[in-house]
Amino acid sequence: MDPEVRVYADPFEGLIVQLTELRGLIKIVPPLIEENRERRWREISERPSDGEDGEVIDVYGDEAGPEEGYGFADFARTIRVAAVVFGWAVFQDYLAHELKRSYLDYDLSGSPALAVLVNEDVRTWDRRFDQIRKRYRDFGGIVLNELPSWDQVLHAQALRNALVHNQGQYTRAYLKTKLAYRPTEEDLHGFPPPADDAALIDREVIPLSPALAEAVITQLQTAATEVREAVDQGRDE
Repeated sequence: MDPEVRVYADPFEGLIVQLTELRGLIKIVPPLIEENRERRWREISERPSDGEDGEVIDVYGDEAGPEEGYGFADFARTIRVAAVVFGWAVFQDYLAHELKRSYLDYDLSGSPALAVLVNEDVRTWDRRFDQIRKRYRDFGGIVLNELPSWDQVLHAQALRNALVHNQGQYTRAYLKTKLAYRPTEEDLHGFPPPADDAALIDREVIPLSPALAEAVITQLQTAATEVREAVDQGRDE
């Protein structure tokens, strides 16, 4: 599935639509899953029983099956992980399309060699975020890491990378960000948090609460707004 910004003439409009949908996904779907589980539990517990079909929890697990973690799979976290990962993809795709639309909107048919160089550079933007940052500086004079929200961008990127490449566990890169979330005693089910970060890396899963997931997506929208404002300001000068 491609980020929605690809099908909008104005990539910023596409970004707003997609991030709004992701926030809705986080809020709406997990409660629906829980309602369905509660309904199944009630239905099983109200069935007539001869005592040989086992406890309610056993029947519940058997009917849910392995596809649902026997009724206890953490689908809510899965949804939040997907929202954060896709939110980052939307943000990066917006930056790439805004950059191309604002600074590379030229007909290069008369300069095929230059067209090849431009196309080769553009193809790297999907996988090299730092290249996008450099090109904003080179083409538009915009230093992205000086934007007010840049710490939030770095946090979102490191969180996304930990979710995708480290099974959601803490990484050294994530903990180096200024906004890294460290687990509380409540997150660790009553156990005290480790005394230092080294005990978190590759051991503990980053707690991804609804509030944190929504905040990350909102912060990416704020950062995209700052980029659009910087681009517009450059056009007016």
